[in-house]
Amino acid sequence: MSSINLRPTFHYSQPDAYRFSHDSVFLAQMAFDRLRQNITRHTRLLDLCAGCGIIGLDFLYHCRSELGFVPRSCDFVEVQNDYVTHFHENARRLAADDCELRFLEQNYAHLLDGPPNLYDFVLCNPPYFRVEQGSLSPSAFKNRCRFFLDSDFQTLLESIVHTLKTNARAYVLLRDLNAHGWSPLTEAAQYLGNRAQLQIIGDVRGTPVVELIKV
Repeated sequence: MSSINLRPTFHYSQPDAYRFSHDSVFLAQMAFDRLRQNITRHTRLLDLCAGCGIIGLDFLYHCRSELGFVPRSCDFVEVQNDYVTHFHENARRLAADDCELRFLEQNYAHLLDGPPNLYDFVLCNPPYFRVEQGSLSPSAFKNRCRFFLDSDFQTLLESIVHTLKTNARAYVLLRDLNAHGWSPLTEAAQYLGNRAQLQIIGDVRGTPVVELIKV
């Protein structure tokens, strides 16, 4: 995939301490292109590891700009309180008053305590590294952006499968970390087994985009 955003959206509010990469913008665009024929007014969307809401809000922007409507609801799950004010400012700038937007300040592990089969689509740009795979920053905020600290990769997979409806889809950025002795895609396929179908549908600036379909 080209690293040029062919359909630019809007200017985002974000923390100075950690600026989002364009990976989130490109993931939203790719997911929209794959799903546009399946999006309806009744679609329920989840942005997991949402930060200040870039992926989900960009997806909604494309819906309104190209389909003429936005889905009825989009939830944003993010564990870090630092993002709350930025999310609400971004939601205000998007001005999608016809969509219920909820910022859920919690770890994705808590989704496993809630009802299953809620969402039609899940979008996720998760942390890339396990703690042993890199040097931690003095900033706890930055560490949670980059590393699986509060939970783990398998719990992330469980959360996605738990919340998706049957035959529904998730789009997840999974960086190839073979140089660190870990292939997230291989582990995901082995861990989920016949509960989900996974395939690489493209890449965002060298990071594979994985489509997960719940069986």
